[in-house]
Amino acid sequence: MFPLPLEILLLFTVTTPAAGWAGEKLHRRSICALYAASGLTASGIALSQMFTQLSSGQPFPASNDTLFSAVFKVDTLGIFMATIFTVVGLAATIYSIKYMEKDSGTIIYYTLLMAMISGLTGIVFAGDLFTLYVFWELMSIASYVLVAFRKEEWEPVEAGFKYLMMSAAASATILFGLSLLYGMAGTLNFEGLAATLGSSPPNCWMYVAALFILVGFGVKTAVFPLHTWLPDAHSAAPTPVSALLSGVVIETGVYALTRTFFTAFASTETRLFILLASLSVLTMFVGNVTALLQNDLKRLLAYSSIGQVGYVLAGVAIGTELGLTGAVAHIFNHALMKGTAFLCAGAVVYKLGSRRLDEMSGVGRRMPVTAAVFAISLFALIGMPPLNGFASELTLVTAAVQADASWLGVALILNSVISAAFYLRVLRTLLQPVSSEKVEKTKEAPFLMLLPMCALAVLILIFGIWPDQLLRFAQQAASNLLGGR
Repeated sequence: MFPLPLEILLLFTVTTPAAGWAGEKLHRRSICALYAASGLTASGIALSQMFTQLSSGQPFPASNDTLFSAVFKVDTLGIFMATIFTVVGLAATIYSIKYMEKDSGTIIYYTLLMAMISGLTGIVFAGDLFTLYVFWELMSIASYVLVAFRKEEWEPVEAGFKYLMMSAAASATILFGLSLLYGMAGTLNFEGLAATLGSSPPNCWMYVAALFILVGFGVKTAVFPLHTWLPDAHSAAPTPVSALLSGVVIETGVYALTRTFFTAFASTETRLFILLASLSVLTMFVGNVTALLQNDLKRLLAYSSIGQVGYVLAGVAIGTELGLTGAVAHIFNHALMKGTAFLCAGAVVYKLGSRRLDEMSGVGRRMPVTAAVFAISLFALIGMPPLNGFASELTLVTAAVQADASWLGVALILNSVISAAFYLRVLRTLLQPVSSEKVEKTKEAPFLMLLPMCALAVLILIFGIWPDQLLRFAQQAASNLLGGR
């Protein structure tokens, strides 16, 4: 059997076209979006019930779906990640009601949105690498089409094609790595890999497999130098899709890397530390420094996502429970922060019709609620207390110092300072005096766009002021991961 939240998502994915057809007949296009949102809500309720059961000491045994030969394993980390997908996915779906109202083909849009979130959820509930790979492809195919959804424009088509080519090559690379793992261990089950390879002496084939998997998942994660697709795809996609791509899709690549490395390659951990740590530093510097040079608001946020991936990868490289706790917590926080930032940017672009910063001077004075929420998300991304980014970034720096990798902690702090430069530049642009007639005529974003933005901003504040529960949840997930379960 599939886990209940995943079953709900898959059911709503295949039935969303029927809801959309009914909406078209009734001349109520919002019915399709509301139907998708109800599916995400139902999945979220099922996730909360699963978490309650897990917290009460009743673990979920691994389950096999004989019809599809799939293996599923529900644990704290999987529920944690699925919760992120559901929250950000629900916000993006509600936001899309108004944002996508002028687009044609919205039935396909909401179906693909549900398919992508179903794929993401299947990845984190997978109990073996075969199941993970199948849902990885579901997520990938849906995201390719969503990036190029506005096919009448050249930029999305070009970005979608580039994304497709690089991701298809990455999928083939992952498949080579999995075949090597299967040849060495005779299984792709995570528990089997942990028992067979987790404590065995490393050999050259293990390193070759690790390299294939690092490159394959590294493309979707946007690890330097495999990040070149991301700025094009994230800036060209519809804004709700950009929020999901930057907020959760690239983080799922980190999840897949981490889950595989801490089960199959646990014995190579020390030797891989330098590689992962070096990649994390390069990724955060390239992402943040390149963001300084951008005049396109969505492209700036896309490059900043690359820098944030470097932060998460630093926690994975450290490999201690505290390091992984910081990485898992930052995945959650980044999803909220960057999801909010992209939705705010989309609201500005929706009202102004331009992504260029030099054409936005003073727009925050005409859109005060959007500007306030945008400021909360950007200050959180900088790591300013009492917002949620502070707790996870502080945890990562502390973990680096405790692991005798102070240089990594210094790199994290330095990159936070660099990121402050371009985030504050965005805020200055929004709040300076109005300089054009176009901006002067701009009005606040519609309510259905403000609602999910404000809801995410409230969560940023809640998890910044009271981060204890989030950190405990992240610590449990990190403990599961280190235990190979």
